[in-house]
Amino acid sequence: MAKDYVKAITMQNVDSTGIAIDTWTAFDTGGIEEACFFIRITNDSDTNVFISYDGINDHEYVQDGNRIDINIQTNSSPGNYVAKLRKGTVVYVRGTAGQSGLIYLSGYYNG
Repeated sequence: MAKDYVKAITMQNVDSTGIAIDTWTAFDTGGIEEACFFIRITNDSDTNVFISYDGINDHEYVQDGNRIDINIQTNSSPGNYVAKLRKGTVVYVRGTAGQSGLIYLSGYYNG
């Protein structure tokens, strides 16, 4: 049976006071629980951060007080709409430790 409804993954967060510019901190070391077609990273802290999907390279930059939305299916082959961020992908954050605030990771998948 086709999965035709959308479900949310459990929201994950990292406290900005515990991050460092030279060390990647995982949102969840177990990775995201489902293959997501859409993710959102919200930086509700007072410091700018970098995001990585492999813990090695910088992939995104999110200024303090901003968010980014990533619609992974936009990058799928024409007409097939199957591109997703792999289940178990560990998403990382790094930056100068903030004085306060959290960085959030949320996402959606077909359930």
